[in-house]
Amino acid sequence: MRMDFAGSPEIIAPRRTVWARLTDPDFVAASGPGVESVVRIDPTHYKVISGLGVGALRVRFTLDVELSDIVEGRQLTMRARGKAPGSTVDLVSALRLEDAGADRTRLDWAATSDLNGTVANVGGRLLEGTARRLTEGFWTDFARRVSAG
Repeated sequence: MRMDFAGSPEIIAPRRTVWARLTDPDFVAASGPGVESVVRIDPTHYKVISGLGVGALRVRFTLDVELSDIVEGRQLTMRARGKAPGSTVDLVSALRLEDAGADRTRLDWAATSDLNGTVANVGGRLLEGTARRLTEGFWTDFARRVSAG
């Protein structure tokens, strides 16, 4: 099951501050629904454990996360590949920061995810709405937390 989402929240903080938060895995993980742990392998690779629930179905994914196409202070691509019992997920997010006025930054993001297996088969009808709510909620929370300082 393929899903595409995008958004452009405006953050009340200078671009350098948003970039620092965007590249801080612990800060990012704090906005992630169901994130249980993040282990830094190196500056661009992480191991993430996250739980996902769709209706009565709950699964725990182990994700390998890689940051690439990095243009310092401007953009990056994040790819997460993961497995849970009977399911796989492949997520690619393209992120770009743009100045939006004095001490304001627009975060343009687009995410594509492919989910296969039990979660996609059992929760298919509920999955897209849940995934959209969680993804948009993640970036809204991230923007709120960065704006709050």
